[in-house]
Order: sequence, then C-alpha cells, then structure tokens
Amino acid sequence: MELGVYSRALGSSKAICFSPVSTTTRRRDHRNPMNATNFNLHQFHQQKFLNASILTSKTFSPREYSPIKVMKMSRDDSREFELSSLTALSPLDGRYWGKVKDLAPYMSEYGLIYFRVLVEIKWLLKLSQIPEVTEVPNFSEEAQSYLQGVIDSFSMDDALEVKNIEKVTNHDVKAVEYFLKQKCQSQPEIAKVLEFFHFACTSEDINNLAHALMLKESINKVMFPVMDQLIKVLCNMAKDNAHIPMLSRTHGQTASPTTLGKEMSVFAVRLSRERKEISQVEIMGKFAGAVGNYNAHISAYPDANWPQIAEEFVNSLGLTFNPYVTQIETHDYMAKLFYAFIRFNNILIDFDRDVWGYISLAYFKQITKAGEIGSSTMPHKVNPIDFENSEGNLGKANEDLSFLSMKLPISRWQRDLTDSTVLRNMGGGLGHSLLAYKSAIQGIGKLQVNEAHLSEDLNQAWEVLAEPIQTVMRRYSVPEPYEKLKELTRGKAVTKESIREFILGLELPEEAKANLLNLTPHAYVGAAVDLARNVDAAVNLVNGTKVLEPCSLKKISQDNIIS
Repeated sequence: MELGVYSRALGSSKAICFSPVSTTTRRRDHRNPMNATNFNLHQFHQQKFLNASILTSKTFSPREYSPIKVMKMSRDDSREFELSSLTALSPLDGRYWGKVKDLAPYMSEYGLIYFRVLVEIKWLLKLSQIPEVTEVPNFSEEAQSYLQGVIDSFSMDDALEVKNIEKVTNHDVKAVEYFLKQKCQSQPEIAKVLEFFHFACTSEDINNLAHALMLKESINKVMFPVMDQLIKVLCNMAKDNAHIPMLSRTHGQTASPTTLGKEMSVFAVRLSRERKEISQVEIMGKFAGAVGNYNAHISAYPDANWPQIAEEFVNSLGLTFNPYVTQIETHDYMAKLFYAFIRFNNILIDFDRDVWGYISLAYFKQITKAGEIGSSTMPHKVNPIDFENSEGNLGKANEDLSFLSMKLPISRWQRDLTDSTVLRNMGGGLGHSLLAYKSAIQGIGKLQVNEAHLSEDLNQAWEVLAEPIQTVMRRYSVPEPYEKLKELTRGKAVTKESIREFILGLELPEEAKANLLNLTPHAYVGAAVDLARNVDAAVNLVNGTKVLEPCSLKKISQDNIIS
C-alpha cells in the first residue's frame, strides 16, 4: 500500500538522482559551466543545490556556485575551506550523504523549485479546460507537450535560473512565475496567455501542493522501500530462528522461555502496523486563494464553480482536497504523518536496544570484516555500532519530527510566516530516519546466532519451570501450589535434580507427572515456534497487501551499508 504518487497521476516517469563527485570533478565543472541540453543529473554533486539560498553574489551561475568558499576567522587563525563532505554543517550532507542522497531530489531546494514549477504548469493546463475561462482556450497537443516538456526536462540549470531571478524579485514563488513566462515565450499558444501563470493564486496555493508532493514522492520512492526491506529482514529472521529457544527476561530477571524467532516476529508485526498507518495518512492540499475563500477567482469569473475546480485540480495531483483553510493548508495531516513516523521509529529504538542487549549477553555474535577496528585500545572488541548508530539517529529524527508536528498546525489568524522556514527542514527528520533504518538493516546482516550460549543460559535456569509446575498443580487442586514453588525456588539455586525431586513428591495423576518430568527449559516455549513461523501471515494481515517477499539476510543490498 502506497501513498499516492504524483508521477502516476500526472503521467510522468521522470526520475532524478544526485551523486557527489570528487574535488577534481568539482573543479572541472568550475571550468566548464553546465549545459542544460546534455547535463547529467546523475553526476551532479550536492554542493550545487544544497546552498542555493545562502549565496551572496548578485547573480547565480555555475562558475560562482562551485566551489563555495567558507571563511573561518578568529583572532589568530584564518583558513579558507571549500564546501565538501568534510565541511558540511549537517552530517546528512556530509558524512552520511551517500546513504541519504536519494531524498535530495524531493527534499532539497531543487525539489521544492521543481514541484512549484510542476504545480504552476498543471494549473495553467487546468485553466485551459475550464469553459468559463474563455481567455485560455484549450491547448493543442503541441502546446500541452511543450508544457509537459518543461516539467520533464527541468534541470539544475533551470533551478539556478530561478534562483537568479529570485535575487531580483526577493520572492521565491514569483521567481518561478517569471521563469515560466520566459521559458514559454517561444511557444505561440502559451505566449498569448502568459499572464495566466499563477492566476488567482497566493504563493501558498503553490507551496502547499509542492510540499505535499515532496512528501509523497520521498515517502513512496525512498522511505517505504527501505522500511519494507527492514520488515522483510525481520520476518526472515523470525522464521529462520523460530525453533531456537531463548531465556526470556522480564524486569531483567529470568522468565518463561521463548524463541529467538518469536521475539523478532513481534517487531516485524509492530513495524508493519505503523507502516500501514503512515500509508493511510491523507496527504492534503488547498487551492483557495489568499484567505481560503476564492475571492480573486470569483471576482474575475463569478460563474465558475471554483471550489469544485480547486478540488478537481488538487485531486488530479494525487492529493486529498482540504476545503476549509486560511491562506495556508492547516498542516494537520503533516502532524499526523510525522507522529506516525515517530511511532515507527520508537519501535525500532526498542528493537535496537533489545538486540544491543542480546549481543551483550552473547546471544548473538557479530560477523567481522578484515581490517575493521572495534575499539582503538581493546583489540578483542566488536562493538554493536550499527544498532547504536540507528538508535542515535532515530532519536534525532524524532526530535525533528516532533517539533514539526507541534509547530506546523499553529499559525496566527489567517497565516503567519513561521511555517515557511520550518517546512524547509522536513528532510532532516526523514533523512535521520532513513539513515537509522539502513543502519539497523546493516546490523542485522552482521548478526550470527550463538545457539550454544542460548542453550547454556537455559540449562542454568531450571527455576523457570516453577510456573508450569504450579499451574498444573492448580488444575489438580494441589493445596498452595504457588507457595510451595515459592519456597522451593525463591533465593535458592534450582537444578534439574531438585525440580525432578519436587515433581516426584507431588500427588498428581501419573500422566501429568510424566509430562512435567519430561519438561525442560528448552522445551517450555508454548506457541512461540508457530507464532514465529506464521509471521508473514501476520504482517500480511496488518498491511492488507500481499505477503512481503522473502529476503535473505545475506542478500542485503550494498546500497544500504553505512560506513
């Protein structure tokens, strides 16, 4: 189940990728400005779009845009730095760039400009289909193809040109409008209706739809695939270890045995449930003008049914229409969406900590790679760094997402501008989440079950059989069963022999006594094996979709490896 994807609704199959390149390549780009005709987005590095808003030059050009110089000044130190993965202020744009870059086409400044362009063009096309708007006649196939081509061929050069215009307008959305007017002057049909770009729109009409599409695309195309892979890996881990008995611990103390697989299946189903919740959040949009009443629309074309037109337009983008708004879409859906991610992340934190503990108990060994260092001073150590990395980034993600959830639904009167700058930070919460998911997947791929140690722990925990013994005693009305087992086990060393001696002294039917004598900590696992083996069906029931495809723990993509 997916959130609706704009590309299907709009007939676009365009995919954009960004990749960092070496300093040498950056310098070559510096000498040879980009050409929009042959420019390859796959080879364009992050410095060319991550900092478009902080340049201070009068115009924006590739020559001025790369490299960017950052000065570090102090009383006795002055050094010049080139923006790179080593000097980026955010680790997402530096150390971890290679693991989160898939979000860049959607969550970057470039992504925001691209989706603004898309919305503006689609609105002009919609106007051409409204009978009352006679000034914008139906476009020919040639004109429609031209407009779609502006969307499909939108390049980094185009985004830089928008930023160049913004230096003059000092208004980011108006810069998009002027860019499109320039871009379409050469097409005769469109040239006649250039002033209908941004018709009756407030900037937030464009922005709220762009932000909604940014979220949809990034979640469907980047977040869900990795979340699903994580769930698949946990399902396989559950099935592969369904039969391996493990001593439980409640309150940190020994408790009724379970199986390793069943404990992993719990997390698979929990994460599936929250993944489903995320997919069911309605991504909403408004298109009702300056204060949500279609004032300008009605003044120009009073006979048109503008609320219906707006709903049709928003729905055509694969979004849910919100009819009751101020100048802004109220962002309530964003709060719901981000809180759903927080719940998913909290469950994964729980998993990370549990596995960290199991590694500490030596229930898992970690597969090592030649040349890797566990500790700089203790050669024997192999630290559970992947799960620690995952836990730390999940905490950071939740902090960012929580702030967005609490702040965005609040705006003074018909709107204030505080949401505008805050919305530019959506990529942070998703980026740290994505990094955490990949770290957890990598950590799972390194795990090796230590069955011998799991078995040894169970052999030392015969006291856990006090539960089934006293329960059977209750069935057969043996007086004070709990108290008698408490006397036998509380604060005392319990062995196989002492348990057997106690059972032999009970007044029970021979069959019941024989069953208890055959019981061991290894066998006392209840329905754990079946629960683990049926995890795919449970995940399927939660998701309401096809059972997740099997995914071998040994076949985790190298793209998911965190360095």
